[in-house]
Amino acid sequence: MSKKNQYDVLKFYGLPVEMDNSGKYRIKLDHDGFAKIHTWRIGKHTKGKFTHPGQLMLTENNLTVLILKAEPMAFKDRHSETPMQRFLTVEVTPDTLKQGQSLMEE
Repeated sequence: MSKKNQYDVLKFYGLPVEMDNSGKYRIKLDHDGFAKIHTWRIGKHTKGKFTHPGQLMLTENNLTVLILKAEPMAFKDRHSETPMQRFLTVEVTPDTLKQGQSLMEE
């Protein structure tokens, strides 16, 4: 593929979130009370812009995800990660972000 057809690829680490009764997003826990960090990447048709950790994104399966961390990824390695659909303009509270980032350190 020629250089002109390449795009910048970012790899994202994130946690699925759900909205609570008060309309705030919280980390979605499994039936055992744990949350598993997953990875995604920017795809060729990803909509929106990444601004900062704490921002939410939507996967291709319409799962809302809290972005914990982003890092550059080589274009040639992009097929090792699942592409995401779009960035949202919504973000979580600083406490929720801190909770998610502490799970990354474990």
